[in-house]
Amino acid sequence: MVVQEVTHDLRTAAGETDARQPPRYALRLLGGFGLERGGLPVAVPQGARRLLAFLGVRQRCARAEAAGTLWPGSHEERARANLRTMLWRLHRVTPEPLVAEDDQLALAVGVTSDVAILAAAAAALLAGAPPVGGPVPALATGELLPGWYDDWVLTERERLRQTRLYALEALAERLTAQGRFGEAVQVALTAVQLEPLRESATRVLINVHLAERNINEAVRRLELFRADLGRELGVAPTPWLEHLVRAGKAGATVPLP
Repeated sequence: MVVQEVTHDLRTAAGETDARQPPRYALRLLGGFGLERGGLPVAVPQGARRLLAFLGVRQRCARAEAAGTLWPGSHEERARANLRTMLWRLHRVTPEPLVAEDDQLALAVGVTSDVAILAAAAAALLAGAPPVGGPVPALATGELLPGWYDDWVLTERERLRQTRLYALEALAERLTAQGRFGEAVQVALTAVQLEPLRESATRVLINVHLAERNINEAVRRLELFRADLGRELGVAPTPWLEHLVRAGKAGATVPLP
């Protein structure tokens, strides 16, 4: 599992405040819905959870967007009325507001979202920033809102899954280049576990093994991937992946594409 480590900059990007600000609320959406205040759970009415979760993912949106997305089958006026009701209910949940209302809706200052932290960490990695705050940034594991089947949740769930995979692969490649092979293997394995049939994830893992001259592990991983692909999809690994392992066995280096 990826180690959970977040720097001050990532927390700030996700909306976290310091001790001088209002009490901090942590909104958990990865692995299931949850809201905590100072480490203690906060009960949120079932209907109001949808609005809070939507803002935790989108961060900021127009009222019309929130109403239309959360109540897609309702008339515009009914959807807006539903939104006003949910906002009223959320304002009664905690002493401090959870949602900021101006020309747009957003999580209030002092409310953090694990989705925002994940997005900030992934964006930093994909932009070329070095790993910060320890061996692995906050690439939290856990599916977005499991058991929720709203159209917007399904779309965002897949987007976050792809974002996490690209970030994990980028981080594993960077750790490999730095000679931090043990950490690179753990990060690459996380990507493989998220998507066992994704060749780019397996390729990054194989490249770590080859970089540390662990040829047997590289070959074993290739054969496991070959078996999985054949069983699940009836296809074989690409010739490039085969070439990567053959070159490694011969002592040559093949750069990642």
